[in-house]
Amino acid sequence: MFVHTRSKEYLAQGHSVTVLVPSLNEFSYEIDGVQVLHGNVRSFYSHIDSADRVMIHLLFHRLRKEIDAGYIYNYLLKNKVPTVFFIHGVEAQTIWGSRRDDIKWFKPSSIARWLYRDLYLINRMKDTISAFNDESAPCQFVAPSQWMFQESARYTNIKITSKAQVIPNGINTQHFQFREQWHNRDKLLSIRPLIYKGKYAVDLLIDSYQKLKVPASLSLYGSGPDEDLIRSQVSGLNQFSLHNVFLEQSGIPKVHAEHGMYLAVTRMDAQGVSMCEAMASGLPTISYNTCAIPEFIEHKKTGLLANSYDTQSYTDSIEELLENRDLFESLAINARQAMEKIDIVETTKKELELVL
Repeated sequence: MFVHTRSKEYLAQGHSVTVLVPSLNEFSYEIDGVQVLHGNVRSFYSHIDSADRVMIHLLFHRLRKEIDAGYIYNYLLKNKVPTVFFIHGVEAQTIWGSRRDDIKWFKPSSIARWLYRDLYLINRMKDTISAFNDESAPCQFVAPSQWMFQESARYTNIKITSKAQVIPNGINTQHFQFREQWHNRDKLLSIRPLIYKGKYAVDLLIDSYQKLKVPASLSLYGSGPDEDLIRSQVSGLNQFSLHNVFLEQSGIPKVHAEHGMYLAVTRMDAQGVSMCEAMASGLPTISYNTCAIPEFIEHKKTGLLANSYDTQSYTDSIEELLENRDLFESLAINARQAMEKIDIVETTKKELELVL
């Protein structure tokens, strides 16, 4: 979605956009005016030749030649094609170092994914990032937060400060309109993939909710492999509702309007887009003082930051907001103003204005 929302905004600003997706099968389609082409990476060269610049998102090295991004990277470097290289996280982080809880030791496929990422992919990505970091390459690196650049340097041992630009993933503040939500303050909301542990921290969400001493309901929206496990963990919680559904962008504002507070639990986030969308809608938001979150939430000004992974501290923050109307309303207003500063119109302008 963060690629598609960018593409739509590029179009709105008068640019043409073609999205190229490495695939074993060749097909194409158009969505919201954006042309999307799937196919062999070497069939993309002609499209690259006709482009003014290339924006790289989540383009990975693969073992299969037909979908190996290495061919595209080499072509861009050889022909000195102006490139904006986005670092979202998985390009530069190892699973073992950043999200070890994601490894399912009883699933061979999970172990294989870990070994592939940490022993093969990350080493090839190091070489790629190093090549684009060379002063002769017309490239700028973009990450949504300073923390993400620090993570990239930590795992790749490559400093890209001279070519680094922090530009957050833009928030469509026209789509997420501000509402006063004090009357819904006891209706808590979280939108997370249904993965019990790991970076999405649903286990911490449940533990914090169980510790609440004041009445409140909690709605969890998302889809994922751990639905049954999560249901078993909340079976005795009468006011906990689990909605196994992937929310489309069009439906999120309606869900926001039905709730009063957003619980942005996380163990690792380079920004927290769903958190920022809730802040734009006027939902006072609570997260942890970890990773990139403090770059988007200023404690007691635009949201609340609980002590990292401390569920009692998190619960205390919920109760504080339930009982303090002045704080609730000031956080909502300030958060909305902060999100307007990273509105998608402004962030995409910055991306397009990068000098390459």
